[in-house]
Amino acid sequence: MPRPSKRVAPDTLGGRLRAARQALHLSLAEVAGSKYSTSLISQIERNRVDPSTESLQFLAHRLKLPFDELLVLARQHRESETEAIIYKDYEERYAEITRLLAHHQPVEALRCFKDLHPEKLPMFLRWRTLALRGRSYFEQRSFSEAQRDFQAALVIMPASIAEEYQLEVVGLRLHLAAATRELNQFTTALEYYQQALQTMSAATPLRYIAEAHWGFALVYYRKGQDLCVQTESEAGDPEKGQQYLQEAWEHAEAARILYNSIADNLNSALLQCQMALIEQAQAKITQGQERLLSVLKIWQPTLAHEEHQAPGGGTHSLSERANVVSAAACYLAGIECQTGHLNEALETIQLALQASQMSMGYKVRQAEAFMTQGQILEARNMRESNHTRDPKVEQAFRQAVQILKNTDRRAVRMQAHYLLGRYLLSTGEQVEGKREIDKASELAGISRDFDMLRPSEEHPQNGGYA
Repeated sequence: MPRPSKRVAPDTLGGRLRAARQALHLSLAEVAGSKYSTSLISQIERNRVDPSTESLQFLAHRLKLPFDELLVLARQHRESETEAIIYKDYEERYAEITRLLAHHQPVEALRCFKDLHPEKLPMFLRWRTLALRGRSYFEQRSFSEAQRDFQAALVIMPASIAEEYQLEVVGLRLHLAAATRELNQFTTALEYYQQALQTMSAATPLRYIAEAHWGFALVYYRKGQDLCVQTESEAGDPEKGQQYLQEAWEHAEAARILYNSIADNLNSALLQCQMALIEQAQAKITQGQERLLSVLKIWQPTLAHEEHQAPGGGTHSLSERANVVSAAACYLAGIECQTGHLNEALETIQLALQASQMSMGYKVRQAEAFMTQGQILEARNMRESNHTRDPKVEQAFRQAVQILKNTDRRAVRMQAHYLLGRYLLSTGEQVEGKREIDKASELAGISRDFDMLRPSEEHPQNGGYA
């Protein structure tokens, strides 16, 4: 059985030529005459060949068609062919950049954009390119650049998006919300997270919904802390702060349940740590302490093995598991310090420090552990009425500053400089202390509280939205 011939749209150059030839009841040979081959005319009719101006003039005369009309159709065909080539090349580049990001190589991913300029691409490719470049900046922790690209992508995004790109839109909105949160623009970040949720549907994977709830939890925690710690100022509003903290806890619990439902035990454990921080801020000390102890009971033994089957199934790298243990131990040490159990706190912070070294690329976690160690040692000196300059306290704070030196994690960098400066001032080192406080002041508007960071935020594995 002969294969049916491929239909040619009548609004294309080939379709227009074929329709005119058939209307005149001419064969290919009659059209071609002695000037051209029937094969060439057939190829032109099937849009397989880009005709020359001369051949178009010939066909216009033979088929009694307006030459200008054929020129327009020929130009449209060439543009369509060019777009197809551009799109194929683009999809290959997009896949390569996505692969680099999946392997935690944002620097290499950004290099791919040196000769890939969004403003020169067709509009239907431009928003995706900006979103992808923004993601590369985000995973390099360059949040201002990431936010700029994400916002630009949303501005030029078409009103109607093909179904195959819907998850990219959700990811774009979650990334924008997370970048905005990292820049401490909390009110705007809440709006972006809400918009991200509104973009989702019943077909959206649960991990995206969990990411959004985690983002809400982080923002409300920051807002609640800011209000609760300012009780002596006009800006302070402890009651409203507690409301925010409760909202943070509820969103964190929602995210934890969602992660449990998809057997993502690593992120579920990190949310337990976040919830313990919230409970500590709510004065639910025992509840937070028990939560952190339960995390350590499950995850600390896993550090004895390079390869380990994660609790509940799945596998996680040693650095990811160490990140969980370091977070839980660090926050538990903070609670023990707050409740006056300084010896226990010093023992627990050693576990946090050891785990943070095993977590490798998680620089914020390492700095966080050193800062907590410095605070515990400082509290012990105060208990012993020792107000002299303690090299161990100073060293702990300075190590945190050094670890963060070349990062863009402004909130925690400010915290490190502030703690070091405040300590130096307390020991009479006015010049050095003021210098550190000034460095912290350069990051004005950044919250002074630690941020509970997921593994994807320092060593992204799934986009790092929250």
